[in-house]
Amino acid sequence: MGLKISAIARQSGVPASTIRYYVKEGLLPEPERKNKSMSYYDEACVEKLRAIRELQERRYYPLSVIRGILKRMDEGLKLEEAEAIENVVFGSGTDSPIDLKTFMERTGLSKEEIKYAEESGLLMPYIQEGSRKLYDHEDIRFAQEVIKPIQDQGGDIKVLDFYVRLGRQILEKEMELRRLAVKGKTKQENIRFTTQISTMAEFMRSYVLKRLFQRMVQASIQKSLDKA
Repeated sequence: MGLKISAIARQSGVPASTIRYYVKEGLLPEPERKNKSMSYYDEACVEKLRAIRELQERRYYPLSVIRGILKRMDEGLKLEEAEAIENVVFGSGTDSPIDLKTFMERTGLSKEEIKYAEESGLLMPYIQEGSRKLYDHEDIRFAQEVIKPIQDQGGDIKVLDFYVRLGRQILEKEMELRRLAVKGKTKQENIRFTTQISTMAEFMRSYVLKRLFQRMVQASIQKSLDKA
């Protein structure tokens, strides 16, 4: 027999109301219900709750990401191993994510301007889970160096939405390559390959686009010189 929710709450330090919420969100398994007022939870929930708290307080992961980490742990991975894959995708700076009010203060953007940028698909908060949004250093830099200058000049940032459209096509190809690379691999090999491929892909995006830009500028300059 498992533990009552009061015992789970006491051992984990997580309130009973929060435990029920995690069950509803799929982070914890449904308890075994003896009757309407008596339910028993698996003892493993205590360790899962401790993992959830650590991932929220130390890494600021949204629940959707934590759900994936817990699923990998259920498959036999350690917390550090399960988190390693998420680090590649969700790794951020050392600064804690900030809320909307602080983001507005740091960037000089109004709530309406931020909403417009998010609806355009260009500004994508580091954490977006329902109505909860948090922004990191990359969101701040994007707002300061791209959104604000364009808006100050009276431009419309939606002219840049091709980055999102074409970016999705690139990522679909990258995901296809990853699936082929990890096919038939063990969990440990999957972690290693996913980490390596993600790191390589991040470098490739920067390298290829930068070199293409340089080549196009060089060709344009040479064309002007030839005409002269």
